[in-house]
Amino acid sequence: GGLVDESSFAVLFPKYREKYLREAWPLITKTLKEHGIRCELNLVEGSMSVFTTRKTYDPYIIIKARDLIKLLSRSVPAPQALKVL
Repeated sequence: GGLVDESSFAVLFPKYREKYLREAWPLITKTLKEHGIRCELNLVEGSMSVFTTRKTYDPYIIIKARDLIKLLSRSVPAPQALKVL
């Protein structure tokens, strides 16, 4: 089976990133889902979160997913940021 404990990380993003992230989010969601990671974009809080799921097998992928959302919050374009996975 996958990992037992759910791990999660969240990062805040600046308001000016909101529009870009909203547009890029379907790609980010799809890519993370392939790795067994669930993600959330919270426009009210201005945060992005990543969570392990029962389908997460790689114990390091959540760390990579955390790095991904950090990059996205710092204006790195999604296709480039997704290379960390």
